[in-house]
Amino acid sequence: METEVTVKSPLGLHGRPAAQIVKMASAYRSALTLKNLSSGEVGDCRSILSLLVLAASQGTRLLLSAVGDDAAAASAEISAYFAAGFNE
Repeated sequence: METEVTVKSPLGLHGRPAAQIVKMASAYRSALTLKNLSSGEVGDCRSILSLLVLAASQGTRLLLSAVGDDAAAASAEISAYFAAGFNE
């Protein structure tokens, strides 16, 4: 399952939201990755460092990929977090 998300926060994908994404992703069995559609860089949603390496500033489009039996729920939760602008 793939879903395109956009970084809305003026601070980009920084430490706090990256930590929250790791926490969310760790609650699911599915494999979850984010791919920066500009650079092609791929980050594992269970690794803060991997997410920060994406260098996703405000407006960056990312492809969220979820593979596994709970992929739909995982994708929906993380997509909603992006849509809410990381609640900032």
